[in-house]
Amino acid sequence: MVRLSAERLNRISFASFKAAGCTDTEAERISELLVLANLRGHDSHGAGVYIPVYIQRIHSGMIVPGAVPEIVNETPAMALLNGNNGPGQTNATRGMKIAIEKAKNIGVGVVSIFNCNHIGRMSDYAEMAVEQDMVGYLTANVGGSSVAPYGGAKGVFGTNPLCYAIPGGEEETVIVDFATSFFAGGKLSVGMARGTQLPEGALIDHNGNPSTDPSVYWTKPKGYLLPFGGMVGYKGYGLCMIADLLGGALSGNGCASEAFTNGVLMMALDVSKFRSVDDFKADVDKVVRTCKNIPPQKGYVGLNGETEVLVPGDPERIAEEKHRKEGIYISDITWAKMVEASSGVGVDIDGIE
Repeated sequence: MVRLSAERLNRISFASFKAAGCTDTEAERISELLVLANLRGHDSHGAGVYIPVYIQRIHSGMIVPGAVPEIVNETPAMALLNGNNGPGQTNATRGMKIAIEKAKNIGVGVVSIFNCNHIGRMSDYAEMAVEQDMVGYLTANVGGSSVAPYGGAKGVFGTNPLCYAIPGGEEETVIVDFATSFFAGGKLSVGMARGTQLPEGALIDHNGNPSTDPSVYWTKPKGYLLPFGGMVGYKGYGLCMIADLLGGALSGNGCASEAFTNGVLMMALDVSKFRSVDDFKADVDKVVRTCKNIPPQKGYVGLNGETEVLVPGDPERIAEEKHRKEGIYISDITWAKMVEASSGVGVDIDGIE
């Protein structure tokens, strides 16, 4: 394992993307959000995984540095953006800013983006709305055919995430952000690098047989993820299809395996247009406190070792506090891929302190 501070990882990321052709603004925003993913415990969406991926996509022409998103259709409540294959982080940031401004005027702002590219963790943009005392929502179809429909033996959909962020008052923001597949693809990359096995019900091989080996997903002939839910996986399947249609069909980005880049739908709701913001936040706080005051089940231990009842968003806040103190850990395999990708654009990351 390699341990480094968030600040150093940010400098490595910025230098790598700048050398790959990104503008200062693009390299700064991409790096900020990738490192934040590492800090919040989601290495699957962090700099270690995506520095090599994005650099490769820039070289292939899939990501076009410097591309400016264009509004192609607009009303007071909505806008349709062509991301022109620019970096997803800057496209999505632009989209949410537009949604927020529309919500300030009429209470709701909805933005759909096509030709967007991977945007990283959706909660980063939903939290932009929260900062304005708004509710933020996003979903996307991420392209490819990596996820099989419930009961199916072949992939049709991408991992198609969805996200909600709801502002609290004295309590923290409630944030739900997850892939509609059992895992996001990046988590399988992290699992393979660390040599860990997956739970049963997460993955099938290319013949449709159950597997717990994450390498099945990455090595040809490739296997497929399953929708989340296990025996009730039809719930994850339903949400996966809805995300695909809202992200792909509404934007015109393409649906299911026809999608190449990301199609994104985002929305901001101005709480003040519905009711008093303070009263709304008081209700949110009440629900949060009620849940946190519930005694845990006997013997309960959460995924991150917690023994108390948490609310959505707590694990990320706990992880960020820990990683800011202790540093970010990147596996040796992932670090080697970072070194190779960065050196390919002339950056010696071992020399960046």
